[in-house]
Amino acid sequence: MQLPRISARIVAQDSDYVVATWHATVISMFRGAATLQHVLVISKTCSALLADGRGDVTYLSVIERSSPAPSETVRAELATWSRDVVSKLAVAVMVAEGGGFKNALVRGVGVALTLLAPHKVPFKFTSSVEEGAALLAPFLAEGTGGPAELVLAIAAVRKLWGTMP
Repeated sequence: MQLPRISARIVAQDSDYVVATWHATVISMFRGAATLQHVLVISKTCSALLADGRGDVTYLSVIERSSPAPSETVRAELATWSRDVVSKLAVAVMVAEGGGFKNALVRGVGVALTLLAPHKVPFKFTSSVEEGAALLAPFLAEGTGGPAELVLAIAAVRKLWGTMP
C-alpha cells in the first residue's frame, strides 16, 4: 500500500537547531550548540510519536560541522533521554558531518551515553545523511518511499530551516 507522500513537518527551530517529523521518524539537525531546551523538545517529540502507536519510531540526527560538543548539563539530559526514550525506539542514528575529527567527537558522546545509560537501542553513527537513512530503512513503514524519500524530506527541512517564524 502506498502511503500519501508526506513532507517533513517542522516542530521547533531556532538558529542552532531544528526538529521535524516525517511519518514515524524524528529528525533533528544542529548547526550550533545543543541546549537543555533542545533536548527536551527532541524527547517530547519522540515520546509523542511513541504514544501514537504507529509502529516503529526512528530517530535521525544530523550534526553539522559547525555544531560544538554538548555541555556537561546537556550531556546529562541526553543520557536521561537515551535511557528513558531512545530505549523505546526502533533505531537511533547520528550523522556527523564534517569528517574524521567531528565524527570521532560525535561517536565519543554517543558511546558515553550508551555506557552511562545502556539500553537495547545503541546509537548508530554515519558521516552522511544517505548512509543514515539507509540504516533506518528496515524500520520505515512500507509505502513511505523509504530512505530516498527520507533524504528528500531532510533536504526540504534544511531548505526551510530559518525561513519560518
